[in-house]
Amino acid sequence: MITVEKVGTREGLERLEPVWNPLLEESSGNTITLTWEWLSTWWDVFSEGRELHVLLAREGGRIVGIAPLTRRTVQRYGLLPFRRLEFLASGEDEADEICSEYLDFIIMRGREAEVLEAFYTFLTGPDEDWDEMLLTDVSGESVSLPLLKRLSEAGGTKYDIQREQTGIYVSLPEKWEEFLGGVSREFRRKIQRDRRVAVELGAELRLIDSFEGFEENFETLIALHQARWTGRGLPGVFSSEKFTRFHRRVAPKLLGRGWANLFILSIGDRPVAALYNFTYAGKMIYYQSGLDPDCGNLHSPGILIRGYAIEKAIRERLTECDFLKGEVTGYKAGYRGELRNIVQLRMARSRSKETVYAATARVIDGLRSLKRSFATPQSRDVP
Repeated sequence: MITVEKVGTREGLERLEPVWNPLLEESSGNTITLTWEWLSTWWDVFSEGRELHVLLAREGGRIVGIAPLTRRTVQRYGLLPFRRLEFLASGEDEADEICSEYLDFIIMRGREAEVLEAFYTFLTGPDEDWDEMLLTDVSGESVSLPLLKRLSEAGGTKYDIQREQTGIYVSLPEKWEEFLGGVSREFRRKIQRDRRVAVELGAELRLIDSFEGFEENFETLIALHQARWTGRGLPGVFSSEKFTRFHRRVAPKLLGRGWANLFILSIGDRPVAALYNFTYAGKMIYYQSGLDPDCGNLHSPGILIRGYAIEKAIRERLTECDFLKGEVTGYKAGYRGELRNIVQLRMARSRSKETVYAATARVIDGLRSLKRSFATPQSRDVP
């Protein structure tokens, strides 16, 4: 029999550290953003205004499922206070978002249906006080999605996929030459040309995958990233104090597990590109980069340094390079990768507040449509 209990304190969360990652490794959604290191660090940085609402599913004395949730109150349309459940590592202000793709429930593989049913029964019980559950950045391939839909339909809660985005990934072959053969011809020429130019310029590529030298080179990444984006009149992700603080704290933890690395490409004493990657569960995860916009004869230092990182991943027999979510344009299109959906799911309890919210949403959507119709020039026949 599965029983459910709630963990609502930092001390209670800390006691789960020994069992968290082992359970994650047994789950079907084993990703770096669900690790203890990632989620506990996120809570340390972003907990203000939130309550821990982590659920544990136990069978006997063994934990077979974790629902890594938080709760907070948000204002819908500026006038409706909603008590919202969210995944840990989601719901930040847009400027602070760390983009934790592939969040999910952590459940022992093969036990998803019964554990999610136990979580759902607990969450919809009379002692649970929430209005909506907004689950962000869930893989469209997650086994949780159809199960949650079925439970919602049977249990009378509202289920709605509110947003769908696209992520791109590339399956890695056994050899670098095979990888080059799979990209577009123009893209292949760019990679090969810049590799020749890098040799001619005496470029140096350094890999930092341990504590030694990481802090100094992380500062190089930040400087290159910020210089590029502020030069375009945009803030850059490291302008966020919380975003930067999160990565300063989490990177050493990931380094200690062999899950993070930095690549720095320099010409002489001048760094021209930096790449911040994760390696987890047989995959290379491209996370963030910094580029010098003025790097002479190099066509694209970004494509060049990513190519070196992918070649290293192939040598290490990794199976996938994941570029995470975003538009499949620019350099991402050149890889000719495969696509996967990343969705945001909303579940709401059938209460009077939800009825008011739905009616307000319809009115506001109607006003927006009306505004667009006035803003769009109307065609007419010309005599």
